[in-house]
Amino acid sequence: MNNILKWIEAQFGVDADTVFEALLMSPSAQGYIHGAVSEIMLSRYLSDLGFNVYRIKEKPSGGFDEKKIGYKGDFLINEPNTDEYYVVECKGLKTNSEFRSGDTDTINHTKIVTKEQAYKLLKKYINPDKDKIYESGLKRYNKVKVKWEKDHPGLSFPAFEWNHEYPGADNADLTDYFKDLDDLYTFVENANPQSLTEKFFRERMGLYLILQTHQPSTRVDEQTGIDQAAPIKTDFSIMAVDLFQRTGKHEFVFMNPKDISHSPSSPNHLYQNYIIDIIIPGVKDDLIISPPWYWSINECISSTNPTKVEYDESQLDYR
Repeated sequence: MNNILKWIEAQFGVDADTVFEALLMSPSAQGYIHGAVSEIMLSRYLSDLGFNVYRIKEKPSGGFDEKKIGYKGDFLINEPNTDEYYVVECKGLKTNSEFRSGDTDTINHTKIVTKEQAYKLLKKYINPDKDKIYESGLKRYNKVKVKWEKDHPGLSFPAFEWNHEYPGADNADLTDYFKDLDDLYTFVENANPQSLTEKFFRERMGLYLILQTHQPSTRVDEQTGIDQAAPIKTDFSIMAVDLFQRTGKHEFVFMNPKDISHSPSSPNHLYQNYIIDIIIPGVKDDLIISPPWYWSINECISSTNPTKVEYDESQLDYR
């Protein structure tokens, strides 16, 4: 403990209590620490499974954009005695998904979700119409494709590659947990109003918990020139998402960026946010992780055949 206290004072020039106070006042600083902890926990998880785990340089000479194609992730992994290498990107969950659309309370200056807003959000996941979702995405894609190809004569826009089985960015399905929409409406109307406040949501005591990814890295697609605040599909082989922010445990789910629905307006980009599942305490307490998401990285690899990369020592961080 003394070594930790000395390190804190050497790094920040203040005592541990002051650093703690600064952390409490800075959600962004807490976010950086959460991200670093997630990476450590993922590295341990992968090592425990028997993978060789190598950290990739965060910013090679020239910055992030100088990373090699396919190496824009956190870890390079392979099983011992194989030359099949994968790049794994580690992400966390969005922390304000439940209440970001709520109204700000003028007294407490925090967000409050109305029961109407809560019902409107949850009903999207009762009998979701996959065909309608697919067609809506295809319509958006075709609109952008026509304009892009008109502006770029002789060039072809990237193909639309959504899977009919899991179209769009949201993978939650609450159908089996309510008899019908009237049952859902009654559930929301009878809810404790406090369960729709920012405070309760932040403390994981809200009416529902949304497990939504957060990956707002701005990337320009070299093929189309489109600039979006989301990764490119070829940036990494596998995405691992730490569910701690909603489950209270450092447990991971995995997806192949080639297998999940891409942005309909830029087919080489991913969405910035994906909803993996929704928990409703007392009604739906268990997570349902289904394709394109997997509990096991080995299952993700065997089921989806992620992109392999060649071993490149120049991309690795040996600090």
